Amino acid sequence: MWKGFALAIATTLCGCGGAGAPPPQSGSALFRESCAACHSLIGNDSLRREGGDLLGFHFSRQVWLQYAREMPVRRRLTPAQLEAVVEYIMTVQHQD
Repeated sequence: MWKGFALAIATTLCGCGGAGAPPPQSGSALFRESCAACHSLIGNDSLRREGGDLLGFHFSRQVWLQYAREMPVRRRLTPAQLEAVVEYIMTVQHQD
């Protein structure tokens, strides 16, 4: 009984899991926060962003993940956040 209670306290204090965990961000929100300063997903480079438009690049999921990992961002993205951004990019590309 005490072991489960101690685990619940530790989980709450460290902020992982349970009600204390922040909700996951959508790929769209993460792209806006971490990528949109340099990249767009609109199909042209009219915004003249430094990193260019990503809509025309159709890479595999693995290549997109590697690309996203290498991008200079203010705050490093977690593996789950990288997956969400890549999923968002690939979803937008398939709507084109």
